[in-house]
Amino acid sequence: MKAWSNMLRGISGELEIGRVLLAGSGVTGITSPIAFQITDMIHNGYHFDVTAWCLAYPGGLAALSGIGVFAIGKKDNAVAKAKATDAATQAIAP
Repeated sequence: MKAWSNMLRGISGELEIGRVLLAGSGVTGITSPIAFQITDMIHNGYHFDVTAWCLAYPGGLAALSGIGVFAIGKKDNAVAKAKATDAATQAIAP
């Protein structure tokens, strides 16, 4: 369980809203299309469109996770550079 908790923590060791939202949206992104498809199948007489499912589902999930992971990685990189710059300035200051 500690690994899951560490995954939601940023470079400073605190929980980050971006990581928590990405994890929550990932779970929602995986489960909601399944729920919508089941609802549509019940409403339309259990007709399942395999082509539409296989074309739409992976692309949407990849876009959702890719954008979130890129944004979090870019922020972590900026924080690491800022900490390095701060440490270098503190070492130079008398």
